[in-house]
Amino acid sequence: MANVSHELKSPLTSMRGYIQGVLDHTISNEDREKYLAIALEETERMNRLINDLLDLSQIQTGQFSLDIKVLDINETIRRVLIAWEDRINEKGMDIEVDFDQEARLVEGDPDRLQQVIINLLDNAIKFTREGGLIKLKTWQYKEKVFVKVEDQGPGIPEDEIAHIWEPFYQIDKSRSRVKGGTGLGLSIVKKIIEGHGQNIWLNSEKGKGSAFIFSLRAAKKA
Repeated sequence: MANVSHELKSPLTSMRGYIQGVLDHTISNEDREKYLAIALEETERMNRLINDLLDLSQIQTGQFSLDIKVLDINETIRRVLIAWEDRINEKGMDIEVDFDQEARLVEGDPDRLQQVIINLLDNAIKFTREGGLIKLKTWQYKEKVFVKVEDQGPGIPEDEIAHIWEPFYQIDKSRSRVKGGTGLGLSIVKKIIEGHGQNIWLNSEKGKGSAFIFSLRAAKKA
């Protein structure tokens, strides 16, 4: 509750200050649009936080259900990359995609697995330097399909890796708000993958980037 209160109070305080400044004219007419835009960004951050909290609450209270279907995880990745193309281009990033075959069918909930890909890609974009490279890879080994999202970020210290799945845990607390994170994304990702009866883990070395890898059940051949 303390974490939730803190994360909600921060954007509310900012929004109140900007709006009050517009109303009492301490913010000039020339700067009004700029500060109202910032206030709008804060409402969007609050909305993301509330949605993540609702997701996490449903998962933890057992109200979280999965609609398992056969889907092409490669196509899910392609669609997410197309949707996020503008943001990737804004940072001048390169994307390297390595699929062991054109289509890779798995058993899973299409919407929830898309949420996993979005969260991991969002994380990679936030922490990869401008002009950096993000790699996405899928492959099959025996009865499982593996998905990897690798970035060129600062990496995560070994003693902090075990904590990254905890709600509200932030490696770089001083930059978390600048990057727009809620501290809940990886917790939700882990719960979704575990809900599929699968695993997710992180390979990371400080100064050399991070690679998140998760498994899925390969779809049975007809």
